[in-house]
Amino acid sequence: MKIKLKFMSTVFMSVFLMGLVTGCDALKETDEKILAVVDAYKSADSETFFKKMESNTSSAVGLECLLDSVKSGNTEGMNAVYQKVYELTKDIEVSVEKSDALDVNVTVKTKDASEAIEAAMLAAAAEGPEAFADMPGWLLEGLDNAVDKELTLTFDSRNNDLKGFSMASNHEFLEALTAGAYPYLGCTMTTCTDSVDDSSYYMVANSDIVHYSTDYYFLSLEGLEYTEDDLQELENEVSKELVDSDGIKSGILRGDNYIAEYMYINYDEASNFTLSRLGLVDSSDRSAEISLKATITGFEEEGMTCETTDFGSGVIEKRKQN
Repeated sequence: MKIKLKFMSTVFMSVFLMGLVTGCDALKETDEKILAVVDAYKSADSETFFKKMESNTSSAVGLECLLDSVKSGNTEGMNAVYQKVYELTKDIEVSVEKSDALDVNVTVKTKDASEAIEAAMLAAAAEGPEAFADMPGWLLEGLDNAVDKELTLTFDSRNNDLKGFSMASNHEFLEALTAGAYPYLGCTMTTCTDSVDDSSYYMVANSDIVHYSTDYYFLSLEGLEYTEDDLQELENEVSKELVDSDGIKSGILRGDNYIAEYMYINYDEASNFTLSRLGLVDSSDRSAEISLKATITGFEEEGMTCETTDFGSGVIEKRKQN
């Protein structure tokens, strides 16, 4: 009998200690836990936020940088984007439907700039290399055109191994939390230039995965005595090769001494068939994921010069530390 009592007291103590380790969250209702995530975000409390949402993912880095930036008040480069996102969402309203299910209905009233950001990015691509390379510029333009939005979404409240709610499973919630800017928060911009054929390549990547790119191919008109009719004929010929399909837009740029072709690609929307036809992915590869590291290596082997920047966001250094 004494052995049994000792065993039961040991089990009780283990449960008690687990409660101390995991905190009071283990005793809270799911709706309270989700609202605690929102409160941590609204107060820019990075430590508390990542106790409740898993932090060991590459997608966590951008949100971590945003919350750190809000605390510091930094407004340079990408930090201006972070400040704008927070300004739009600091008063976000979230209500959670009580449920015993692991998938919980959540209603969010917020600002949303997801469509405006992509429109601004596409417009920057059509404007030219400098405009597209200025990622904070087109992000801020998109955020300036945010609209009021109310949506109901599903929150996955599974908390595997007590590491926090899954960021991957709650991507839609995190987008709503950040005015639609979540996919861009941890992104970098890589520029690769080829001085031989006067071309340049720009890639927006999150960690090693390229999500957007724009390529530019320039033809110098210096010293060439083209008439306006000649230029129009040349433009007509180039136009025959342009691609316009889901996730891919291309067009022509004209300047005083050049004509150029550009191609913008959203790899999350472009079909594998079209990407394969353009020679960007292998026809047998159904993932259509473009590795930033492998692409840079390939470009540098061809003699190009590549440079990657995070515009002072800090994501490059944080990923090195992780």
